[in-house]
Amino acid sequence: MTVLSICIPTRNRQVYAMSAVRYMLACDRQDFEIILADNSDDAAPLAQFAADCNDQRLKLLPPEDQVLSMRANWERIIPESSAEWVSYIGDDDYLDPKLCEVIRVTRKVVPNVDAMTWGRLYFTWPDVRTGPELTKMPSGSHLVGIKKDDMMRKLFFWEKASDRPMCAFGVYHGAVKRSLMEDIRTTFNNEYFGHPIVDYDNICRTLMVAKGLVYFERPMSVFGACKESNTMGLRDEKVAEKLFKVFRNEMDKELEAANFPFPMELGLTAQIGHVIEAFKQEQGIEITAWEENFIKACARNCETHYSRKAFEARKSGYRQAIKEWRGKKALALFEPKFKYRPDIPPFIGFHNNELSFDMDIGGAESAAEYYNILGNMMFPIELLEGRL
Repeated sequence: MTVLSICIPTRNRQVYAMSAVRYMLACDRQDFEIILADNSDDAAPLAQFAADCNDQRLKLLPPEDQVLSMRANWERIIPESSAEWVSYIGDDDYLDPKLCEVIRVTRKVVPNVDAMTWGRLYFTWPDVRTGPELTKMPSGSHLVGIKKDDMMRKLFFWEKASDRPMCAFGVYHGAVKRSLMEDIRTTFNNEYFGHPIVDYDNICRTLMVAKGLVYFERPMSVFGACKESNTMGLRDEKVAEKLFKVFRNEMDKELEAANFPFPMELGLTAQIGHVIEAFKQEQGIEITAWEENFIKACARNCETHYSRKAFEARKSGYRQAIKEWRGKKALALFEPKFKYRPDIPPFIGFHNNELSFDMDIGGAESAAEYYNILGNMMFPIELLEGRL
């Protein structure tokens, strides 16, 4: 039985997708499949790659006659998959097929589980680093049952948010049971994904329908950032502007929520705010007492900048939007501080159950290599059932 469908939508970043797939197929497990949805301008590279792999676990969806939106490319994958569980990653990311074993063990102890997530790893591909970069690796390895009400507050009320809601239960770098994805489709307009920003849209939908949530502390995947990735837009304003222009040109649905005057270009917090507000408006959900937490998250979004100029520009933009949205009094809640201190050496070591270290550890050249190196430092998946 196929336990897991690993879904990889890609557009004109074939070399990164090939790297991830090649390492996944090196795994000797036979209970997973990879669905590679190619939305590239040139179909030849991935077609040749799939032919060379000659592995029944890999299924390639070729480009269609015209370029698909990101949402449409994600949407077409699930009907072509066959596994009991579904997980999506980016083409410059990596996911461990041993997640199948985690799912098997989890079902034994939490029979009603239908949505899972896990610890996070982050990898900036070497060709875009401008110098040494530090990263963190969670050290835990327990399966933790999560209360749905807690996640609802974290997502829709922005409770204890950083620059984004602290809720990661969705199909992107998470796993959702196929039956739950079908419930999402039938519940919400016959679509798996309803907003152009697909990851947070799916979190909203998953959380509304899910019955059993489980968090695995150990990382099972890597968020990659290559030079063409959307993540690079968080680092470089010029890159962000270019990427967002392309995204707008190719999207097939409305991006902004009504009566929410935060320009998408302001940053991640504004973008996620639009996704959640659009979902609430679409479903007729009316809640109060979330605005203060959101405004504080806007301040934290400003504080992610290392450049004083970029910090001030974003601060000014958010101030204007908040004033228009909730009036001048609301600005009392918006107090971002420029926190970057290049004179203070970054911390390397173990703190709060996380290990901080140089991302160049082991000289990894790809997200897959990076995961395999760090995998030698993490709890062995094969021992998970024995410790429960």
